[in-house]
Amino acid sequence: MPPCPNPRPRSLAGIGRSCVWLCQAPCLAAPAKVEYRHTHSDSTMKFLPTSADIPNDLIRSVSDGDVIFLCGAGVSLGVGLPTFKRLTDDVYASMGEDRSHEAAEAVAYEKEEYDRVLRSLEKRTLLHGSESRVRVAVSEILKVPKDADLIHHRSLLQLSRDRAGRVRLLTTNFDTLFERAAKEEGISCESYAGKSIPRPGGADDCGILHFHGRLEDAQLGLKRSDLILTSADFGDAYLRDGWASRYIEDRMRLNALILVGYRAEDAALRLLLETLDADRERFRDLKDIYAIEKASSGSASLWKRQGHKTTRIRGLPGYLFNLGRMGPLCQRSGGVQSTWP
Repeated sequence: MPPCPNPRPRSLAGIGRSCVWLCQAPCLAAPAKVEYRHTHSDSTMKFLPTSADIPNDLIRSVSDGDVIFLCGAGVSLGVGLPTFKRLTDDVYASMGEDRSHEAAEAVAYEKEEYDRVLRSLEKRTLLHGSESRVRVAVSEILKVPKDADLIHHRSLLQLSRDRAGRVRLLTTNFDTLFERAAKEEGISCESYAGKSIPRPGGADDCGILHFHGRLEDAQLGLKRSDLILTSADFGDAYLRDGWASRYIEDRMRLNALILVGYRAEDAALRLLLETLDADRERFRDLKDIYAIEKASSGSASLWKRQGHKTTRIRGLPGYLFNLGRMGPLCQRSGGVQSTWP
């Protein structure tokens, strides 16, 4: 069978009952030969004999541009940027500070509440009338590495298209690696950050959307926005002002959400998921949430604790294959019937 000429086919509906599909899409590190078969259920698809059933609704939604990817720090690990934990450690090292002498910071760190750690550090080191040393350190630590391999960012840009074919990708990362990847691929798209993100469903609802803010990138002509970094920032965006909560509620009425590069306990997700937990009781029209993460012994139970059902994926066709190698796919509610073994 000849290679798939289209890196992003619009539909899988015409694919036969059992076949092998070779796709040499530019978003893949190497050609991926993946076998997949329909199962006894019309609502699921099995890509390998040993793999779990994958909801047809998810495959269809991605290929039709009806999902939005929300990307976290795990996407940028391959180019050397840190997790939130390591970022916190690096900020302390850069500032020459020691949390062991600060009880509140030490306790919050042990609880993996790094947003609260950084809030305490920022408060006690902030000088009146001066810029936050914490935020200066974060800007330096998250500078775009030279010659970064942006294969995962390019893959996600290929996947993250709306029905009109425009890039529409949501990220909580401050770095501008998605913008760099778009430039490498010759993709023209806008970059928005924080409150300037377009309203879901509006005519300009597209581009690279930095939900928690964006750092400056002089090479691309992008200015730094306000960052949602500390617990105070999260409280303002999700609770006091509430613009982030309103945005995610409106978004979830329109699109299924696929989380990439997060752990279930990440601070960047905590308020978002808690907001949706409350809203799902009141609003039955909210779409499903999926998460792709690397497997770990406790990851399934952590997602389940947040109301997720999980399923393991060992193979994905064509343009989803590279993402499938990141590990299990966890669905927040509905659709997936098989759970983590």
